[in-house]
Amino acid sequence: MSSENLSKLVIKITSITVQILLIIGLIIVLLYTVTQTIESFQISLIDVASIILENSLLIIVFLEVYLSVVDFFHGKGRSVVYVMDATLSFVLREIIIGILTGSVTDIDLLAMSGAIGIIASGRFLLTSRNLRLIRRRKVNKERSK
Repeated sequence: MSSENLSKLVIKITSITVQILLIIGLIIVLLYTVTQTIESFQISLIDVASIILENSLLIIVFLEVYLSVVDFFHGKGRSVVYVMDATLSFVLREIIIGILTGSVTDIDLLAMSGAIGIIASGRFLLTSRNLRLIRRRKVNKERSK
């Protein structure tokens, strides 16, 4: 077996392993959400809403990380955008949890909001630059015909 084939095999095995682990994690979070929701019905509807909201945002983070991993191993290059999206989802989740539990201070909220602003700006710049490059390629292809 050549070195190149061995490298491809290692990458393929790693990709499948990471994807399986993320799917298992996603299933566990889904099951946890369902059980926590059922248990919280005995307490109050506010707790039900809080648990559903917190865990729904965690599911979104899992999905963003999963998409990032899939794109990374397929070499599509959008993995950075997915990581940024996952980070945004996670920080927003933490803000919402902090607000609902009352454990977030003004300084924490300001810091997390700043992080969201920086990450969102970076994502915007990254995706708008990519869109311009794609448009240029289309125009160049049409001109060359």
